Amino acid sequence: MTIQHSVITGADLHEPKGVAAAAANKVYVSDGSSSGTWKAINHYGGAYLAYSESAPYTLATTTSDQVLNPTLVANELKNFTVTNTPNARITYTGTETIDAQSVITFSTQQESGSGKDAEWAIFKDGTELAGTRSIRSLSSSDWGSITIFANTEMTTGQYLEVKTKILSGTATVEYASFSIMVNGVSV
Repeated sequence: MTIQHSVITGADLHEPKGVAAAAANKVYVSDGSSSGTWKAINHYGGAYLAYSESAPYTLATTTSDQVLNPTLVANELKNFTVTNTPNARITYTGTETIDAQSVITFSTQQESGSGKDAEWAIFKDGTELAGTRSIRSLSSSDWGSITIFANTEMTTGQYLEVKTKILSGTATVEYASFSIMVNGVSV
């Protein structure tokens, strides 16, 4: 006698195949070829520079891209780490490839002098992520905010950092706040 899975009831019901060997907080993801694997459902990380208008992080900024390097405080990490050496960055430490969405926001002003145009972009492993470069005019005593978004695939050990430059000349840029958040889903 053949019994279809759809009509099994009561004590004959069972957990999905392979659940006994699956780690906690994993879901079964089919591969489209009559099989699948157990994968983590949440990958996220965040870090911030503690807010300070009176004692901001400052960076002498030039016309070449340079890494923002404030001392970041880690906040709610799962499969990510935050480091401040050699640069402020957030690194993916999970074992599964993920599609990651990142949001970076900060408040800036120029320390002194005439107004300057500044650019920022998100870099993954030292390479600029297309579509993330943004610009803002800076002047002294005029705080303003900017937010940058990125979507990218990440594998174990890949990292994100922010680089900045002034379009002409130099300027000391003050950062009253800085935060980075990354959310990823397994692919």
